Amino acid sequence: MTTFANRYVSVAVEHAFGDAQSVDAYGEVDEESFNETFDVLQRPDMNRYGAQKAVDSKHYASGSFSMPLQPDQFTMICLHGVMGTHTQGSTPGVNDKLEELATGELPSYTFRVGRDDKEYTFAGQVIESISVSSSVGEYAMMTVNTTGCKAQHKASDGSTISLGSLATPAYTYTGDAAHFVGAYVNFEDLATTSAYSKLVQSIDFEISTNRDMDNSYTLGSDTCVRAPPIQLREISGSITFSKAVLSGDVAVDEPDFADLLGSGSFHHGTASNPAISVLFQVDSDNHIRFDFFKVHYDAPQTNVSGRDTQTMTVGFTALYDETTTDMMEILFSSEDTTLKGGSNVDIDTLSS
Repeated sequence: MTTFANRYVSVAVEHAFGDAQSVDAYGEVDEESFNETFDVLQRPDMNRYGAQKAVDSKHYASGSFSMPLQPDQFTMICLHGVMGTHTQGSTPGVNDKLEELATGELPSYTFRVGRDDKEYTFAGQVIESISVSSSVGEYAMMTVNTTGCKAQHKASDGSTISLGSLATPAYTYTGDAAHFVGAYVNFEDLATTSAYSKLVQSIDFEISTNRDMDNSYTLGSDTCVRAPPIQLREISGSITFSKAVLSGDVAVDEPDFADLLGSGSFHHGTASNPAISVLFQVDSDNHIRFDFFKVHYDAPQTNVSGRDTQTMTVGFTALYDETTTDMMEILFSSEDTTLKGGSNVDIDTLSS
């Protein structure tokens, strides 16, 4: 009989790429999909009408999982995978920061997945992208995509990891996740529970590291021997407003239709007044805020029909800001006992 208690996804920060580690945190994941894939090399020749030989080629594993957005250690470890630097607040777990890593490598991870009968191990995984979304009537959601070494493989010594016995997950965060009532979007200023736009209907954005899988292989191995290198970092998203935003509707510097089609598509904020700020709040002690300092908006899209009222959707791209020397920053507070209190852990130290 299926035992839901033994279905889980755990994460551990690796000390070296592919050096499979035990659990750092379990996530309250809605759904997961981790699988190994391999290419097939076929060998045709000129005197046969079809290929007569084939061999497995490059092996790799990739994963994807979705979960409600909440400020627990699992979520913060994953977000750390696209940011790279954790700076604790004056009180750990209160106004901690995740900032973009200027030099060096982002961490790699071991994900362990419990599936009814056995535990599957995916070591040598890096975060390819993270998407966050929030819309009316829903929990705020986070989707994480990973890529890296083949399944059940320990890259540090080339050994095979056996399917494991199922674990019993334990959680150190007891709060809820953020939902639409606690989602606040502000423009040209920090989002708070009192300073936000009352016109935003939904927002989504993706942080992508664009990993170069081809450059993670070398001769003599059928899978990655190093972390797939990061290429151009990209952050893009879209915002839907409950109506076409006209100049008379602007209350907190929302991008308005006419301005966007004129000269107002580029917005350069500051650390204290980011171009777009998005707060996801569970309560005063548990929240996550994403600040994008410099953005370029796409042309606004709006329409009406015989059944639907008018809305306006605007895409945006976050850009590198020369003053803050990054593209974005994450601020969070959490009652997770591994992030706050006497047992708090600096996420940066998990890789050592």
